[in-house]
Amino acid sequence: MTIAASPTVGQPGSMPSPVPVNFRRMTISDIRDALWAGWDDLTHSRTDGLLIAAIFPLAGMVFAAAFIVQAFLPFVFPLLAGFALLGPMATLYFAAMSRQRERDDESLAAIFGEPRIHAIQRLAGTAIMVFLAWNLSAAVIYLLTLGISQEDAQAPFFARLFTTHAGWALIIVGCAVGAVFAVVTLAISVISFPAVIDRPVTAFQAVEMSLRAMRVNPLFVLAWGAVAATGLIFGAVTCLLGMVVVLPVLGHATWHVYKRMTY
Repeated sequence: MTIAASPTVGQPGSMPSPVPVNFRRMTISDIRDALWAGWDDLTHSRTDGLLIAAIFPLAGMVFAAAFIVQAFLPFVFPLLAGFALLGPMATLYFAAMSRQRERDDESLAAIFGEPRIHAIQRLAGTAIMVFLAWNLSAAVIYLLTLGISQEDAQAPFFARLFTTHAGWALIIVGCAVGAVFAVVTLAISVISFPAVIDRPVTAFQAVEMSLRAMRVNPLFVLAWGAVAATGLIFGAVTCLLGMVVVLPVLGHATWHVYKRMTY
């Protein structure tokens, strides 16, 4: 698979020239093939992959201990579901491992070194800001619905959530706002993280590539986003234990989606 030649980056501090890139038309079968390729990469380098992913179950135990306090219960699901918004950033290491396995021309230290690290940092910062914005929005939605409602005020949280008007308002509005955050995150990051470790682009240029990819393959990108979000949410609601497998497979598969889509 040939990738268009990249121009040389100019003087230090200058903006790299736009990188020529075209996009193939993708089908749903490409998702299956990318996931299988991701699984193959995981089985090839499972020691490193599972070592990194083991951090997430430990984080899950910390969250579980923190949220034993009943007052925090309404914020558990938004926080865990929000990990799907951090998915592209969290899977970057595994995408880099797939790139290294495929090309065997750079060490991981070189991939994450100068000048790529600046673009990676900016993309990561954007992902974290979106994650924080989602959790702030979820908190505001809760406070304006179930938080101020006096309906069954003494009932347990989950009983109020599913048996009161305020609870259903929280569910419907929360899911609608969450969907907006998910689509925005998908649009700006579907291939932006793999792009910055593969091409001499800025974070802005990588996001622009990602937006173009979604314009060319909107149904494919939405389907891929649904698969990735389902996997990440599953990993999150299992106290992050599912991330041990889900995160590396999705990370490796993200590289293969990028490679199949671009030339």
